[in-house]
Amino acid sequence: MKNFKFLFLTLLTLAIISCSKDNNNGEGGINLTISAVNQSVSKSAINQKAFAADVIFTDFRISIRDVVFKNDDDATSSLDTDEIQFRGPYQIDLLDGTNALSQTIGNVFVPDGRYKELRFKLHKDEDLPATDDLFDRSIYIEGTIDGVPFVFWHDTSENLDVGRSTGVLVQDGIVDFTVQFDISQFLSSLNQIDLSQATDNNGNGLIEIFPNDQDGNQGIAADLKENIKMAADLMN
Repeated sequence: MKNFKFLFLTLLTLAIISCSKDNNNGEGGINLTISAVNQSVSKSAINQKAFAADVIFTDFRISIRDVVFKNDDDATSSLDTDEIQFRGPYQIDLLDGTNALSQTIGNVFVPDGRYKELRFKLHKDEDLPATDDLFDRSIYIEGTIDGVPFVFWHDTSENLDVGRSTGVLVQDGIVDFTVQFDISQFLSSLNQIDLSQATDNNGNGLIEIFPNDQDGNQGIAADLKENIKMAADLMN
């Protein structure tokens, strides 16, 4: 009986060691989160022109897919690779009133290494209900301009690369990656946007800003889209 118990414990130990070796295969995990920060910025802090109007953002959503991570330690790793870690599409809600939100997409195992960049695609989701604010759109924003409600959306389908020069080391354990959008930069990150110039040409009480709007704000829509892309950064 003692010999049987010893044999059983030996086999159990070998099994545990074997499983441990199988799991330690040179891969760590990345836990990906998309978030926003909505800092209070005074008009004197940034170019006055961008804040000529009292602008409040109350809703900010994006639709993304095809997330890829670049391993800086691997010469064969490329943001153009077919090895997509998160396929999507994902609808991300990043603002509730003036409260910034975050949303975790999930985690994935990747080869150990230092990751300096990730790429995802802003991409509209046509499978959503037609009543959804993100239906057939990749970016959606609501808010007020001097107390007048406005809505901005864009249906762009393009890559967005974010990174940090020092990179993030992934080895064995789970590492948190956060792509953060700074809402305070939406009017100034690349283009200085004066939303007091946005017009309500059709007089319906809503300032509409999108590529084919009837209010005459298509140029602002293009600039705002580019600013939102530039306001994204990789945190950890």
